[in-house]
Amino acid sequence: MSRLLEHLPSRLAGLFLLLVAMLAYEPDAGGLLHRILIPVAMAAAAAMMVQSLAAVALGAGLLAAIHSDAGSPDWVTGRAYPALALASATVLVTILGRRFRRRIVETREARWAPRRRAVVDSPPGDTKP
Repeated sequence: MSRLLEHLPSRLAGLFLLLVAMLAYEPDAGGLLHRILIPVAMAAAAAMMVQSLAAVALGAGLLAAIHSDAGSPDWVTGRAYPALALASATVLVTILGRRFRRRIVETREARWAPRRRAVVDSPPGDTKP
C-alpha cells in the first residue's frame, strides 16, 4: 500500500497540471502557446503521473513524428516537431541503452559469482575452479 502512495503528491500535481492544460488548450489556435507550450506541459504532466521518462519520450516522439512535415514552411510542423521527435528518440535510445548495459553487467556478475566463490573457497594448490 505504501508503494501506491509513494509518488502520490507528484502524481496529483501532474493530474492538476494536465487538467489545467486541457482546459487551456484550443486545437484550432495557431499560436506558440497552443501548438508547443501546452502540449509540452501535457507531456510533463504525463511524466509526473506515470513516473516513466521512457514512456513519455516514446509517446511524445511518436506524436511529434506523426504531426511533422519536413517540407512545410510552417516552423512548428517543419522544424519544431521533427526536432522534438529526434530529441525524444535520442532520450529513448539513451534510456534503453543504459538499461541494456546494466542488465548485461548484472547477468555477467550473476554468472561469474559462483565461479569466483569456487576459486576463493578452494584450498591452496587446488587448480580446479
